[in-house]
Amino acid sequence: MRWALAVVIATIVVFMWGFIFWGISGLPEKGVVKVEDPASAGIALVEHFPENGIYFVPGYSPNNEVANEDEIEEDDPVAEFTKLHNAGPLAIVCMASITGGPLMDPGVMYSGFCHIMLTCIFLAFLLGLSGSALPTRWRRVRFFIFVGFLCSFYCNIGDAVWWRYPWNWQLLTALYDWVAISLGGIVITLIAPVWGRKENA
Repeated sequence: MRWALAVVIATIVVFMWGFIFWGISGLPEKGVVKVEDPASAGIALVEHFPENGIYFVPGYSPNNEVANEDEIEEDDPVAEFTKLHNAGPLAIVCMASITGGPLMDPGVMYSGFCHIMLTCIFLAFLLGLSGSALPTRWRRVRFFIFVGFLCSFYCNIGDAVWWRYPWNWQLLTALYDWVAISLGGIVITLIAPVWGRKENA
């Protein structure tokens, strides 16, 4: 029963952290470049990217070959890709919904809550699997702070390194994920028992 209670409370805490970070703090705005003409930009996006999905500009390389600029030949897709890639611009476009949607979509809120709950369930499993290796609350707290850091570092910083995502945006999302996972784990730590061990302060 305490495990279930721990997961539910952790889910609510992380959900509220998301509300604070994305809706109140104003931090995400520091990582976003303002669009001067959203209406015209939207029309252009639908014209060039007519379906929901991920688009690469100038495209995803047809194979792993990289042509030398001095050896570019006409009608060579790899050479053409290399030429466009070198000239730029480079972009990854995510078309989330070409038809739009509500500003506060209840379906997204519900799906997000379920996603957080599943994450907290996995965190509870992780705590249970750790067993006697983490016999005190303080050790478990430190453990989840490190787990949160590791997850956010690999995913968010990895996107900046490998896919050229802007560092300011990736650092902001890394901060959110680090705190979210740490909070979830810490709340579970404070409520759930550790199998085979007495609760220690």
